[in-house]
Amino acid sequence: MESYKQLFNEYIAMYRPYINKLNALLASYNLTTAQWSIMLLIFREGAKTIGDISLYQNVEKPTTTKLVQKLIDLGYVEIHAGNDKRVKIVQLSEEGTKVYGQMREKIDHFQKDLSEGISEEERLVVAKVLKKISSKL
Repeated sequence: MESYKQLFNEYIAMYRPYINKLNALLASYNLTTAQWSIMLLIFREGAKTIGDISLYQNVEKPTTTKLVQKLIDLGYVEIHAGNDKRVKIVQLSEEGTKVYGQMREKIDHFQKDLSEGISEEERLVVAKVLKKISSKL
């Protein structure tokens, strides 16, 4: 089998089981990976608009709005009006920041366990390859 096929076959074979296990971890806080991704983005980069989040997740604004609304309902994010009243700014709430820290610890442990036995060099090569592929999509 050609190496490019093997690369994508292995990625596909790993993706669903990884997401399923990640969702199981996140379920203790009533979160999904899509919602976690929003919290991760806001934690790393600060408050974002719905449009910014949609671009980051590569989904339509109505989908992002539903995900953000669930995070609001959970008390994990807050919405503030921007300079233009039509623009909504999303930021982590105090509770969201606390939950982020607790989940980050669990996810770090999970990911470290999965990558045990894989050298730092190998991890960096895989990360670089995936980033290159992602930039072409």
